[in-house]
Formats: sequence, C-alpha cells, structure tokens
Amino acid sequence: MKTPYEILGISEDCDDGTVKKGYLGMVRQFPPERFPDDFQRIRNAYEKIKTDKDRASLELFDRTLPEPEELIRELKKISTENRPDEQTLQELLAIGVQQMKISM
Repeated sequence: MKTPYEILGISEDCDDGTVKKGYLGMVRQFPPERFPDDFQRIRNAYEKIKTDKDRASLELFDRTLPEPEELIRELKKISTENRPDEQTLQELLAIGVQQMKISM
C-alpha cells in the first residue's frame, strides 16, 4: 500500500509547504474532473499529512486497514508464479477481514 507521502511524491521528513506543493502538483496532474478516483486518493493523502500535527498523528496512531479491493490490486502486481486465482484471494481476504472484526 502506498503511503500518503508516496501518493504525493514527497519525502517523510517534509514540512507543511512541501506537502501542499506536492498536493497541488498531483492535483494539476490528476484534476478531479478527469480523474475523480485518483483525485480522491490524492485528497485523502493530503488530509492525512497536511500539518505537522497530522503527520505526527499518522505516525503514532494510524491503524487504517486497506480496502479489500486495494489489497487485491496490490497482490495482482506481485509475481504471477504460484499465485492463487482471484476467487481464492477474495476468500482469503474475507476470512482475514472477518477475523479482524472478531478481534476488535
């Protein structure tokens, strides 16, 4: 999964100005009218790290679980050798999500 820093194309030791500059650069590259899904991902990343306080909070407390669809996309990028089919992956993810719900 990409971090907010990776999404915005900036380093983790950045300041507020660098975060905003990275955000605006990505918005120019992926305007909301043409790329609504990408824009939403960029906006969410920006909201998570836009201030020093937000960045500290992310580092200390963020326990956001990725969406199952995002996990599937990332798993598909991994080598195709010995890779289970999509149905098996979805079943395994469903089991994992259910176990996470039970443990919470």
